[in-house]
Amino acid sequence: MRAPRWIDALRSSRPDGIGAAEWSLYATETRRITLQTKDRETGNAHVPLTITDSAGGRYLIVWEDGLVSRGGLERHDLEQGAASAIALARAAAYDDADAAAVLGPAEFAAVELHDGKTARVAAGDVGPLAERWRLVRKTVEGGEFATWSGAIHASAGEALVATSRGLDVSVQTTQVRWHVSIDGEVGAGHSARAFESRDDFSARLERLAGCAALLRKPAGPMVPGVHDLILHPGVVEDLVLATLLHHLDASTIAHGEGHFRREQFGSSGPVLREDLSLRLDPLLPLRSGSYRFTREGLPAKGCVFVDRGRLKTPVAGLKYARRLGIPPTPIPYGSDTLFLEGPEPLREREAQARAEGGALVLSVLGVHTLDLASGDFSLSAPQTLRLGAAGPEGRLRGTISGNLFEILRSDSLHLVRFEGEHTPGLLVRCRLDPE
Repeated sequence: MRAPRWIDALRSSRPDGIGAAEWSLYATETRRITLQTKDRETGNAHVPLTITDSAGGRYLIVWEDGLVSRGGLERHDLEQGAASAIALARAAAYDDADAAAVLGPAEFAAVELHDGKTARVAAGDVGPLAERWRLVRKTVEGGEFATWSGAIHASAGEALVATSRGLDVSVQTTQVRWHVSIDGEVGAGHSARAFESRDDFSARLERLAGCAALLRKPAGPMVPGVHDLILHPGVVEDLVLATLLHHLDASTIAHGEGHFRREQFGSSGPVLREDLSLRLDPLLPLRSGSYRFTREGLPAKGCVFVDRGRLKTPVAGLKYARRLGIPPTPIPYGSDTLFLEGPEPLREREAQARAEGGALVLSVLGVHTLDLASGDFSLSAPQTLRLGAAGPEGRLRGTISGNLFEILRSDSLHLVRFEGEHTPGLLVRCRLDPE
């Protein structure tokens, strides 16, 4: 890691005659290999096989006069440009007492975040990437689809956090991420710190091909109104989890911009249905969202944000934890370490039977238009499958609308277990207006 150059420069620099009283640095160095396909073409001039090396980081400086500087660093800033980067940081210093928080040494749990096979691929062994892409081609050809596109990445790197108070911790990591779309329509993917098994990869592709085939078939007419709808896990992540995390964020709460208020945390009154919980476990081996420490140097550990419908703690980094007067918490960095839990989930086929006459919503557009304060939403759902007595029948396009918080308090809500998915789907009642 090249961070020591930046640290040495910071210790010796005194821009405007003022030095650093405290500082914190998060730095990463990564090598990544990427194989891409565009409209069935792989590795040509438009989508070449690429290998990239990158380095960068984030810093916090508390100056001797009490002002603070925060910002990002690129490779040049960590190396030859350290002195000028520090001078620019001083020029942008501002007054923010809550941000002047620097951690000292701590105990960090051992977490499996590095996979040898993935590291070898990131170093240039492209065989496993080509083998996965052969499976994709076989699936696409078997379904007689017109075209497909996608990308698969493998990376290996190192991350560290160092502070003026003696914290010095590092970790080696790997990452595999892929995504494939068929006919420019529906897509699927996966992210973890190691390659998933060949069987799991193939099964995920088969499910994708099945959805793509169903989307080719037009559904029969459907009456607008309130229906039983199944939200696919991807929709739950984009709509439900993302919205909950926004409202649980300590900065949102501190500024009074969300649905939840400070006094509701730790109170006995539920804000969601009393059998719903949301927790984080970043210590799981080889999960994409697992880690040993946050970017501020806080040790990873399990944390419950919502317990049986009741707010336990905001998601709080150092600055807003100080502002709210609460302990800082671990931060969610991936959906595969977040757990939305409740009653025993329905199996997918059982949920489809309960939602007969309704629909399975595979994706939504316009989540950013959701009214964050009230939870009201009206979202385009262009990839929706009508559900009949035998399951999904064909495609319809429409708009779904309702209130997210009312849905999460409703007795009609059910979790749905989807094969191969960590996040549950949701069986809900809300309005669907077909085009």
